Order: sequence, then structure tokens, then C-alpha cells
Amino acid sequence: MSRKIRPRIGRRSGNRKGRKVLPTKIAALVVSAIQDLRETKGSTPSKIIGYISYVSEMNDDKVKRQVKAVLKRGLEYGILRKYRRQYYLPTSNELNRANRIALRFAKLPLPSAYQTKSRSVYSTLRSRRRRNSRRSEIVKSSRKPRQLVDVSSTLISPTVSLANTICNVDDL
Repeated sequence: MSRKIRPRIGRRSGNRKGRKVLPTKIAALVVSAIQDLRETKGSTPSKIIGYISYVSEMNDDKVKRQVKAVLKRGLEYGILRKYRRQYYLPTSNELNRANRIALRFAKLPLPSAYQTKSRSVYSTLRSRRRRNSRRSEIVKSSRKPRQLVDVSSTLISPTVSLANTICNVDDL
């Protein structure tokens, strides 16, 4: 007759290397990982697992199981938010996050209206015109001159304060 061996439940002794990490510590590590990674769209579970395994020097398999459980529980209690498999901490006001992203995009250079073709392309067009100057008048009249369209970009913002910070209305 063979006896069934029950798995041990509970903590291991403190003398061993593989000490059990408390769930509260893992939850705190997950929150600190999301804060330290500072991703604008949020952090993926794989990045969080990599960060925690690097910081805590634990085995990746243990960290993976515990982090997935903490992420699921964090969503249930409202500590974390999830959008397209990416987790982020909710701010006091969701507009703050949107405004930060809008400010980042506002700092990017705007495209100019005359960037359709480079100067080298126009110089080759001029040389072609010189070579083909003996063409008939019908072909020349069928070509229409290019007109440049003035493109003005306007910034759209949900708040007035964001528009003021981007445009520096006080300086105008």
C-alpha cells in the first residue's frame, strides 16, 4: 500500500534560500515596477515580471505566477487599470494622463506645408523642362501649375489650461 504524500502548506523556514515572499510584498513590487518603468500607455506583464525578477532576484516562474495573480486582484480592487494588455496606475484625474501625453505630442515639430518634394526633385524637373522645350503647345497647355495649399494645424485640447500652457497665451 502506498501512502499519499500531502504537499506542505505554509511558510518555509527562514534559514533556507527560497523563502516565500508575502503577497503584500509582491503587490508593492508590482506597483513600484509600474511607477519605475514610467510607460505612458502602461506596462506589460512581461516587463513587470522582468523588473521584479531583476530587483528581487527570484525565479522567473514564481514571479510570473505571483505577478499574474496580483495584477488580476489589483484590477478587481481598483488599484490598477488595464488597457490593451497594459497595466497602469489610475491617477486622481484621468485628464492629467491625457494632458501629459498631449504635452509630449505638442513638443514635437510640426510638418511644414512645403515638404511634399525636396529641392533635388525640383531641380531635375527644371532640367527636364529645358530638354523638352520643343514639345508642342498642346502638351504644354495640358500641364497645370502646382498650387501650394496652406496647411494650418490647430491643437485640440480638452482643457483651457492645457491650451494655455502649449500656446503660451500669456506671452502673446
